[in-house]
Amino acid sequence: MNAVSPTRAFAAQARFDTVVAEAFAGARATRHIRDHLIARLHRGAFDGVLLRQAEGFSGIPEAVERRAAINTIDFAFEPLVLASLSVAQAEAYFAGIEPVLRVGEARGLDRPGPLWLDTVHHACVFSVLARMAAFLKARRGIADVVLLHQGLRPEPRLGVAARVLGQVHGVRLHLLPLQGDWFARLARRATPQTAIFSLCDMPPEAFGSVPPRRALGRIALHAGPDLRRGVATVSGSAAFACRLGAAHLVLDYPARDTIRLRPHDGAPALCPVEDWVFWPVLVARGGASVSGPAS
Repeated sequence: MNAVSPTRAFAAQARFDTVVAEAFAGARATRHIRDHLIARLHRGAFDGVLLRQAEGFSGIPEAVERRAAINTIDFAFEPLVLASLSVAQAEAYFAGIEPVLRVGEARGLDRPGPLWLDTVHHACVFSVLARMAAFLKARRGIADVVLLHQGLRPEPRLGVAARVLGQVHGVRLHLLPLQGDWFARLARRATPQTAIFSLCDMPPEAFGSVPPRRALGRIALHAGPDLRRGVATVSGSAAFACRLGAAHLVLDYPARDTIRLRPHDGAPALCPVEDWVFWPVLVARGGASVSGPAS
């Protein structure tokens, strides 16, 4: 899980998320930095690198564009907040997502074998991961959760989530970087009471100059009922889930207030564009950012 990767991993063009990350780097007065970035946003200082500059999204409302920008700021601010919380406070923080994002459709949990859940880098992905792991423990008896990640940089939020899940819910969170013999290690660990979360929406730019060796997938970004765009991503999860003999599910976001669990059927995962952590990539791509309506 590497939502704000090092600047060198992307094109040289300035991106809003890298500007935000650099503003928080080494900052002590973190709340002041957040407030200052939002004030500059409202003054129009970042208009040239915001969402409406991306091909296919020029017609979205300004409120959606601003919400996307604030999500990016808060995503970078979140680990600084979580670092100061006790386990009880962090559990309350993660639980705070439930009134905002409710689990609607939840199909496929009764399938045998370990669960393989494809999901995406939503702005609330860490809270969703923590609450969904607790949900799976209560619903299916899942005691071990494996998160597959690129391992590009340390992610302190995962350490906080692991402590909360272990101490409050009795769930063990294992972090498995997609490096070396990762699949063999996963196969040795997996049991019918294991859930594997795979973030399947990494854009090719996240891999820098080294071409990814996995297949291209798709995510469908939406902004209201009349705008949906498909974006290429990198994911080999379908083949790996099959090799593992896992029940392959998708956790996505068909609406801004809804989480959905469904069996994998080849259709792209859905996410509101303003909630997708990687939306600044679309601006940097310019005319190559989208491929038209997603099916």
